[in-house]
Amino acid sequence: MSSKKKPKITKEQKAELKETARVSKERLNRITKTRKHRLRTSARVMKYGTKSFVRNAWLSMAAIAIMAVTLIVLSATIIATSAMSSAIKAVESQVDMSVYIKQTASAEQVRKITEAMQNLDSVVEVKATSPEDANNASIKKLIEESHITDEAYIESLYEAPNKIPWTINVKLKNLNETGELEDFVNHSSVMVNMLDARPPSYSSSHRETIDRIASIMNRIEIIGLAAAGIFALIAILVVFNTIRMAIFNRKEEIYMMRLVGASRWFIIGPFIVEAALYGVAAAAVAGAIVYVAAFALHNSIGSVLDEAIFFMQHYWYFAVGALLIVGMLIGIISSLLAARKYLNAKN
Repeated sequence: MSSKKKPKITKEQKAELKETARVSKERLNRITKTRKHRLRTSARVMKYGTKSFVRNAWLSMAAIAIMAVTLIVLSATIIATSAMSSAIKAVESQVDMSVYIKQTASAEQVRKITEAMQNLDSVVEVKATSPEDANNASIKKLIEESHITDEAYIESLYEAPNKIPWTINVKLKNLNETGELEDFVNHSSVMVNMLDARPPSYSSSHRETIDRIASIMNRIEIIGLAAAGIFALIAILVVFNTIRMAIFNRKEEIYMMRLVGASRWFIIGPFIVEAALYGVAAAAVAGAIVYVAAFALHNSIGSVLDEAIFFMQHYWYFAVGALLIVGMLIGIISSLLAARKYLNAKN
């Protein structure tokens, strides 16, 4: 049985084949580096990723749902923190320090004291109340609360000796920074022999309320961010497994694309686009829920949500953009992990 011998390739033919391969490679490199080719490739990647998203939308509902929950929890944490901050500001605006001046002090002396206090850096507003005004206000409040109608009794109240001193109410920029006011009261020349027997009030019952609100706000922020982080990890795992299943289902197609020299971006790009679209869908769902819930709560709760509602109304594009970015990042990170793991394993 005779066997045919393979024809020998001459040196000239080898050189010609090498030159042909070199020229083809250079031509392919020039084509792939052109802007037109990159745009065409990106368009195809977007097209394939969008088709895959539409085709697998029902299978990816779990990924979209958990991503939406992550974005809702994160948004709720930010809104709750803003509401607590507004509550603290509202309480602080109603709190003032009280300095009591002797009843015998003249209006001119009190005026000098209030002007000097107003010049302090830590002071926002100073208001002085005379003993007469304070006494009349307290009697009026007593009459209204006790429903007193006896004219003789009311007249006796006004004729009774007035023991209320001058009261200077001081609002500070920061309730925790009372040192400057205390130093002024204890050492200023205009305060010499002016203080009443009643000591100044540098603290208030509102202080405990403010500290309690601040403590709650810190806890909500920590718990909310922790919950959002946990849901984000779960979302990454869900999207990771979803993309990995999609890659596994298309492993033959990926193998063929690699054989014909498809770039790494062309192979993994559609999966990244698909996962990013999960993030877009989740952001749309979360945004709608957050906006509806926030406006509904604003109608029920009131002014504590004013800052958040103002931001959502006038800077909605920042809020929507933040949701889109976070959602897309979760999807892109998950898809990159899944795609890189698969491709690296096949190399």
